Amino acid sequence: MTAGGHRYGLLAHFLNTGDAKQGRVVSAMSITNEDTGWYAKSNITLPSRTGLSDKQGVDIHTDNITWTGDTKEQKLRAKVPEGTFDVTLRPQGNVLYNAGTGYYPMFGDTKYPNYQYAFPAVDTSGTLTLNGRTEKVRGQSWLDRQWGPLPNFATVKASWTWMNINLSNGDKVSLWKTESDKENTWATVQKPDGTQTVGEAIVTPDESTRWTSPDSGRSFPTRWKVTIPGENAKLNVKVYAENQELVPGRLEGSAAVTGTYGHRPVTGSTYIEVTGR
Repeated sequence: MTAGGHRYGLLAHFLNTGDAKQGRVVSAMSITNEDTGWYAKSNITLPSRTGLSDKQGVDIHTDNITWTGDTKEQKLRAKVPEGTFDVTLRPQGNVLYNAGTGYYPMFGDTKYPNYQYAFPAVDTSGTLTLNGRTEKVRGQSWLDRQWGPLPNFATVKASWTWMNINLSNGDKVSLWKTESDKENTWATVQKPDGTQTVGEAIVTPDESTRWTSPDSGRSFPTRWKVTIPGENAKLNVKVYAENQELVPGRLEGSAAVTGTYGHRPVTGSTYIEVTGR
């Protein structure tokens, strides 16, 4: 997004896990100034299904996120102590179906069937208010929806890295790297005409750039090399600010993308979600 002469990453994340008795909701959002590295966040943990209704479409109401609408238009208001963003989301173009169908076995294990689709090009406009000053904000968002069972991370050693890459050539990439007993890495690529391909990917973190959170003690890389052989892609990914741990143990970082794609120079942006160790 752009507002007041600066570029911002705006994130709203609503997560509902487990059953009614043992599950929980995490309602979280963040604002990253991609020019200065300034970062603010808010996260709330609530009982399972808190903030959800039985209405059709999106209907989420918590203390830090209000999100309503349908596939044509949505209203999103999210706040941190320093301010709020209040935007209208209008999905454009084609839906991206992860793995080509929207289904894949998480960690390569069929006992964890997961489903995921995205509107990777969402026209976004509204206002951003920080420390009492309001600016018009405009840009493009990626709207992602995923559901399905996951292992009990208290007893199972597993982690993942996920990126939603928007490139200057118009390609959109949903990239997964999951690690448990084995590593499983793959990319779903959507072309500007809506066609999709699914293929091999290689994601290599730069271990020399690790940042350790003072809040959780978890360690996260802050740079990665991404190779997608089927697209002749060699990309470099670098977060705009190190301290983007949205909730303990999970980095949700606004990041820049540079490199080559189809043997041509390319730039882009992504939010990278990575669980720490």
